[in-house]
Amino acid sequence: MATVLENYYGLRQELERHMVQLPIRADHLWFFGEVVYRISVLETCQMYQRSAPVTTNIATLMGHYQMLDAYIQSLTYERRYGPDRGPDTQKERDAAQNNLGRVIQDYRSRFSGFRPASDDSYSNEVRRVITTLLPAWLQFRETLVPIKKAKEAVAS
Repeated sequence: MATVLENYYGLRQELERHMVQLPIRADHLWFFGEVVYRISVLETCQMYQRSAPVTTNIATLMGHYQMLDAYIQSLTYERRYGPDRGPDTQKERDAAQNNLGRVIQDYRSRFSGFRPASDDSYSNEVRRVITTLLPAWLQFRETLVPIKKAKEAVAS
């Protein structure tokens, strides 16, 4: 996750440098908003991972899990717009969304009967969930706003 974040930080800086020049190009603004959004999601996921309780107390774990789950669920529904890139755009989006849905369904199944074996069981599981979820979420985001196009826009 750190490398992905570093790449997004760099891209955000490049876009900011280009956006200082007037007029601001619409595609730069579009990509800037997407990069900032992805950075915020990645940073928030890092915080959920760092803040995962190290305990076997189910009530404590449940509070953290409910916040994490609500956040993850919101990621599947927010900012679902992007340019039509051709005849396969919707198929790509549907496939990526289905993949993300399977990842979410899997972690929810695992947590439905979760009983920590040790104090660090929950935090280890949260780390696994996030490291599995983020690639699927990023794949989904790419079908909406392809960041590689942002890199091309900055180069031009």
